[in-house]
Amino acid sequence: MRYTSGFVAAALLGAAVAAPVAQWGDWESSSSGSDGASPSATVSPPLGPPAPLKSGNPFSFPLSNGFPNLNAAELNATEEQAHGIEPNGGAPTLKPDDLTSFRLIAFNELFEVAFFTDLLFNLTENVAGFTIADSTTRQMVINAITAIQAQEELHADNANKILAANGQAPIQPCQYVFPSSTLDEALAFAKTFTDVVMGTLQDVQFHLATNGDDGPVPIIGSVIGQEGEQTGFFRYFGGLVPSELPFLTRSSREFAFSVLNQAVVVKGSCPNSNLIDLPVFLPLTINTSPIAAEDQTLSFSVTVDKSSPPAGLSIVYINSQSVPIVENITNAVLSNGVATFDAFFPYSEYLLNGLTIVALTNSTGPFTDAEDVAKATIAGPGLIEIN
Repeated sequence: MRYTSGFVAAALLGAAVAAPVAQWGDWESSSSGSDGASPSATVSPPLGPPAPLKSGNPFSFPLSNGFPNLNAAELNATEEQAHGIEPNGGAPTLKPDDLTSFRLIAFNELFEVAFFTDLLFNLTENVAGFTIADSTTRQMVINAITAIQAQEELHADNANKILAANGQAPIQPCQYVFPSSTLDEALAFAKTFTDVVMGTLQDVQFHLATNGDDGPVPIIGSVIGQEGEQTGFFRYFGGLVPSELPFLTRSSREFAFSVLNQAVVVKGSCPNSNLIDLPVFLPLTINTSPIAAEDQTLSFSVTVDKSSPPAGLSIVYINSQSVPIVENITNAVLSNGVATFDAFFPYSEYLLNGLTIVALTNSTGPFTDAEDVAKATIAGPGLIEIN
């Protein structure tokens, strides 16, 4: 029975977990690899065999169907649940930087398989907090999560197959904890991490195009679309319009890897995440909650061990496809090893709806995009969701 971890739903939305101690004078990112209304339509049961139910705290693999090591019969059963098959063309030959991208994709997709497997268990077993009284709505949600869970298995399997085709070791799963104790919290959490995934896959496409590895770009685009369909469902279930922004927020590979390690991965449980050549930043806590759709001053904190901050620190907001917004930090105070400070949140000027990624940087910019911000990031990402 699940969702009893020490995290709360706000954990992914900016809260620090197991924050490492930083030096004010020489803050650096760590080395890579750290460790509703009921619908009136009739909803039919899902096609194919039952999903591989599993729970646990922490969650660990393998699943009952053998995932992440699927044989031919198990892969075929997963494809039936997913309503489609994996790409069956030749695997692309990739440059080292793009191999990093596919390692990150595998790392993230393994987490997503764990999350949706666990969520499906809670729904199917009527775990407290995950019961749905209306039978039609309940079946609709189970059908949706069954398909999503299988689709994430195929995403992870495909990423690792691409790595193997390039002579690289597959990324192995970690153990995971999830910051949700109800269905509403779980779907809100899924909405947020899916927003981050869609933003990160934009960055992956950028790297592929820049490196001349354009073959997988359409496949990545297809996954962005699929993830968008997912988050539209999560948003609708939460009473929101399905599409959150005209141009979705861009993220970076570094921000995605950091937030997974900070919020859901059990430290020390990843067999080979050290192969992923990306940093893990210090956690940035957003103390202000809830955050309304209005101009306001937000409070942040980071764990440190010196008494005065260096010059040139900034809070940077990344939203939509706009140029990153740089704000000065004010009221910096250190107490008991925690630095607390403020920064203005200019909601009205930029209509900061949907996902906003927040970073504490050692530069005042200007910055051109999310990747540019990541290069100067000390702590982050904080994640804000409005609307």
